[in-house]
Amino acid sequence: MSSLSVERRGVAEVQLAFTNLNWAFREQREADQGIDALVELDGLTTNPTGRYIAVQIKCGPTFFRRRTRIGWRFTGEPRHLTYWLAHLMPVVLVIVDTEARVGYWVQISADAVRETDRGWSIEVPSANVLDASSHDALRDIAIAAPSANPDPVAEVLPLLPPSTVEMLSALSRVDSEGARRLARMLSEGRDDPRAVVEPLLAASRGWVHATTARLATVGAYANDHGHQDLAMEAFALAADRDPNNQPRLRGITAIMAIIVGDMSRAAGLLRSTQGPQRAETHLLMDVAVCVLKASESGREDLLEKLLIDRTDGELDAEPTCLSFLAERAAGRGDFDQALALYDRVCEQQPTSTSGKLGRARALMERLLRGATPLPFRDQQEVVALATSVRDDLRRWAGPSETVHRLLVQERMLVGAFMEVIELATPTAFGGHANDREASDPVVAIVGAQASIALDDRIRAVRFGDAMRGTPTEPLIRALAADSCQPATATVAVWRIALDNADTTLAARICLNQLASRGALDPTDLDRVAALANLDDGDRVAYTARNAAGSGNLDGAVTLLRSAWSPAAGELLIEVLREAGRYDEALVVCDETWTGYGALKALQEKVNILAIRGDLDGADECAKDLLATGELAAEHRKALHRRLIERRATRNDWAGVEACCRAALKDEPAEHDHAWALIISQLNQNRWDAAWTSYRHLRPDVTDAGVIHAWVDLHLRFDNTSRTRAAATMLASRFAHQPFALTSLGRLTDPAG
Repeated sequence: MSSLSVERRGVAEVQLAFTNLNWAFREQREADQGIDALVELDGLTTNPTGRYIAVQIKCGPTFFRRRTRIGWRFTGEPRHLTYWLAHLMPVVLVIVDTEARVGYWVQISADAVRETDRGWSIEVPSANVLDASSHDALRDIAIAAPSANPDPVAEVLPLLPPSTVEMLSALSRVDSEGARRLARMLSEGRDDPRAVVEPLLAASRGWVHATTARLATVGAYANDHGHQDLAMEAFALAADRDPNNQPRLRGITAIMAIIVGDMSRAAGLLRSTQGPQRAETHLLMDVAVCVLKASESGREDLLEKLLIDRTDGELDAEPTCLSFLAERAAGRGDFDQALALYDRVCEQQPTSTSGKLGRARALMERLLRGATPLPFRDQQEVVALATSVRDDLRRWAGPSETVHRLLVQERMLVGAFMEVIELATPTAFGGHANDREASDPVVAIVGAQASIALDDRIRAVRFGDAMRGTPTEPLIRALAADSCQPATATVAVWRIALDNADTTLAARICLNQLASRGALDPTDLDRVAALANLDDGDRVAYTARNAAGSGNLDGAVTLLRSAWSPAAGELLIEVLREAGRYDEALVVCDETWTGYGALKALQEKVNILAIRGDLDGADECAKDLLATGELAAEHRKALHRRLIERRATRNDWAGVEACCRAALKDEPAEHDHAWALIISQLNQNRWDAAWTSYRHLRPDVTDAGVIHAWVDLHLRFDNTSRTRAAATMLASRFAHQPFALTSLGRLTDPAG
């Protein structure tokens, strides 16, 4: 039998097998690079899919000679493999046993191929018989291939807000054409949502199919982008077109009207409809009626009572109501209840950002009030939740400044000052904030605070420049003011800042600054109580701070002891330390750390022990602090450096080596720690260990102080032309360091 007839028999067997699967087999008659046929999934049915597999067919006993554990090994030429891997369709190789009249297949993929010096090979499993048993596997291969014209709705979903995605997905099931058009228009208008929503609403009177669903989708999109007036209009139009859902849609619209202050419109929406629907109501309508009728002072209490009396089913159907109850619980300090309610919100709306953001806020508030037994775990969850929400919002160009603000505040809370500055700085200047996030007043204030903490007043001034002409500017100017100016001038700038404060953070910073100077007026707390969100504990803290600032230290201690809490403990430590009452401060450090797990108390203990000259005690405390694993990276680095330097000053080189190893475990890429390790080994005359450390760690030479060690190592172990060239480059870098040049000359000077 000729080889040509064997090939034709093989092609015929493969065609028959695919025909039995109802796939259309289209042989490629033209000579090509190794594709014998294209087969279309369900191509012989009344619903062809347009999904293809490209097939290469090999026939005869030659291809069954190299038996493996799972089948047979096929070898091929590189040109064929390159062509197949680049093909737009998935490629399947079929080897045919013409005697048994059966084919075996394998998909050609980079993972399945084993390349050799001469070519490549792939295993064809004996289990992959080309018959009905392989239908599902082959179908999955065809379906998984990317479409030339992907679903336009699915393609733009990542660019849209979660609630819009939910609405569009529902719309596509009943109105695929409307979903397609809206998906395209909304995604293209994401940079200017208002410009796309207004004409859509104007044109809505011409929509004749699934009008309510389309309008609700547009309303959700407008609301997510912060255009409540347009969202209200969209939901009002939807209510007029859908009698069955009119109570809920009117309730949504009325609540939006109340939010924007249009009480007359809300009242009109809530009037009972005429006809059979007169008695119908809905939870959201009841909410709107309650809010509209109640006085402003008692509104939230009445609304909470209304919602508490509703069934779990009603509340779970409206996660916004659950969020309100969660906020109320957090406001009165019942964080367990708040977090449980936010969990229900997330269960009902897994893609929504509101539940995750609410949970992050509740955790943050619990941290600030010292009401958590495990602060570090809460901090980690706040960062994870806030980062996830921020990234989601950035993806669809949503308003991410609120959640970015939360991230910045959390990093400031743990003292990660460099991270704060990076988060607060615009991307155009090398930071991580987009324009809207960077222009948020709280983000700018915290960025300036972090700059001052690092003694970088120039950077703080830049944050003030970015806020020029806003109420935030006076506060940042006060933060960055010359610390040597007269006390009266300092108080004056903080008074101006307090008068201009328009955020809770700004008001609280101003109160603290005035109190620390004993310049807080009793009326100040009442004047900004609502803006600063003051509770009884806050009032005690500011009053005590003011007493200490005025010289009445005993009065401050008594006040803080009377309202004992983690925050009161931390403030008391600060007050006692500033007054030089170190013994008392250390006692409070221990009380606050052991009683509440307040990490700041342990940090303060390290500082106070060092101030007193008890350096050994400070070192031991620093080890305890590092062992918690809760410090920000920059504080860990500083503590490691402190422990290393302390042992170096005592020539305790074995101790330095041990501290360096611990530091490198924490920060493997830190070059300073690596050099300290190498130098400690050299000082112990352990040259081989030092050379091994150098070769493994390869630390950069960025400090002239390590050049002597670098030269000593290379003189002893690697005095080559390449080393001498490196020494020449270092000499150029440290041209103004005579000591460094002298050391390098030992390598570069032939006489040396």
